[in-house]
Amino acid sequence: KQWYQRRYGKQWYQRRVRGVMGLYGAAVITEELKRRGVRFAFMMDEGCPVLKEGSFPGYHGPVGLVGTAEKGFATLRLKLEHPGGHASAPPRTGGGIVELSEAIVKLNNNPIPTNFGGGIEVAMFEHAAVSSSWWMRVLSSNLWLFSPLISAIMSIKDSTRAQISTTMAFTQISGGVKDNVLPNSASVTINTRLLPGHSIETVTNHIRKVINDPSFEIEVLYENNPSAISSTSSEGYNVIHHTIKQIFPDAIVIPGILIGGTDSKWYGELCDDVYRFAPSYLGTEDIKMFHGHDEVITVKNYEQTINFFYHLLRNLEKSFEVTIKDEL
Repeated sequence: KQWYQRRYGKQWYQRRVRGVMGLYGAAVITEELKRRGVRFAFMMDEGCPVLKEGSFPGYHGPVGLVGTAEKGFATLRLKLEHPGGHASAPPRTGGGIVELSEAIVKLNNNPIPTNFGGGIEVAMFEHAAVSSSWWMRVLSSNLWLFSPLISAIMSIKDSTRAQISTTMAFTQISGGVKDNVLPNSASVTINTRLLPGHSIETVTNHIRKVINDPSFEIEVLYENNPSAISSTSSEGYNVIHHTIKQIFPDAIVIPGILIGGTDSKWYGELCDDVYRFAPSYLGTEDIKMFHGHDEVITVKNYEQTINFFYHLLRNLEKSFEVTIKDEL
């Protein structure tokens, strides 16, 4: 702390170093490593889990999903200014809150179209096809024809739909401050996760088209672009693939996209390939526990997690000819 404050000043320290777990810390670490000329063979961060049996369409066994890309992240505020007035004589439109609610319903009923068949999902289904059911192999081998059908299958579950589409979630809403007064403004916060190939302009243009009302104002509060897509033929991916098979021998290993966000979005500047994987054995219902109530893993999975990272280091030692000190 004292060293950083002497070198950069107290204000810089408070904004950046104390935010090491937030938006600024990883960026600062990356800047420092770049200054030192550090490059990595690859990087692995938290990410996709080992999906339990029946969680992946067309395959009944467990699936080790390695995130070779990460969705972008953006927060927007959709705001409507309104004349307001007294609650005793509301307008026929219902006022600002009603008009904002109608806009939210429009957006929820008209999601951003998917680009299925032209992105990272191609590699995901190509890798899964080898072990999938015969009908899924037929579909996966002919994405040029069956993309709409597979997209419909993937859209049935929330967790799989999020892997093939840019999503919008309405997370905060604000309106009046008094029970007998119509508000002069109402707003909703929208959290959106962007597929590779999409941008914040993709989202704002879609919102304007769907609402089709110039009275609404769109404010971008924060944005971060989707990551690049990492290779599935690199030594790093092969080591992760081999280690997953050691700990979860019944699982197939396929590439996919991480729908959440990690610090790896910054560290990607330090290497060619970034992978996002966590050796957690989870089903689609278990994923709903993230950042929620009763977030747990089993004792067996805890042991598997330790074994995964131990063997990952050992496999790295063999593949990259490095020496790792064993303190176990």
